[in-house]
Amino acid sequence: MVNQKKKGVELTKSGPSSGISITIGNTVLKPEGHPVIVSFERQEKPIAHVYLVIDTSGSMAGGKLEQAKKGILDFAEDAFRKEFAVGLISFNTTASHMCEPTHEIELLEHQIQKMHATGSTNMAAAIKLAHDHLKRTRDTKVIVIATDGMPDKAQDALNEGASAKKDKIDIIIIGTDDANQEFLKKLATTAELGKKVNREAFSQAISLASNLLPPPKYVTKR
Repeated sequence: MVNQKKKGVELTKSGPSSGISITIGNTVLKPEGHPVIVSFERQEKPIAHVYLVIDTSGSMAGGKLEQAKKGILDFAEDAFRKEFAVGLISFNTTASHMCEPTHEIELLEHQIQKMHATGSTNMAAAIKLAHDHLKRTRDTKVIVIATDGMPDKAQDALNEGASAKKDKIDIIIIGTDDANQEFLKKLATTAELGKKVNREAFSQAISLASNLLPPPKYVTKR
């Protein structure tokens, strides 16, 4: 008798004419002279992407931007543990793509150092930029926005948010200072994901937004 074991499957051949039986766990399959087709499925690691979209308009100068930078790093560390790759976009008068989704904290740290506050608040352009990158994948995708006020054109931002949500992109938004609570609720995927906090809690709120990330999808392959 010859046994071959591999990945929990046992193939047993006994005698020249008795054929092969297949044991999987406690189940034994006996072909009885007929062909047996066995397929195996494996679960890949989840694929999930989140973009942090950070307001770097002039009103963010000083303590608020420094809080945002700290919140980004704390958020990213927890997001990595939840199998998310984290990307970075900043926006003021225009939107800038700073980092593709990554699992490397060093890459995010390097880009964060380049962030400085200036200009106005073109949130619509930033949402569109994140959407354009995320729509390439069918897997779990999220945009987390941190801002201290209203965008230049609120309706444009809402329109871009609606377009992203149609592509199954979740939106979480955290506002402080002059942010409008009703606007935050409309832009977020659900009202509970649009939050306004005190300036002193801005960094912590960005960090804790990782708790609002949806569970990543697992991809099953044969």
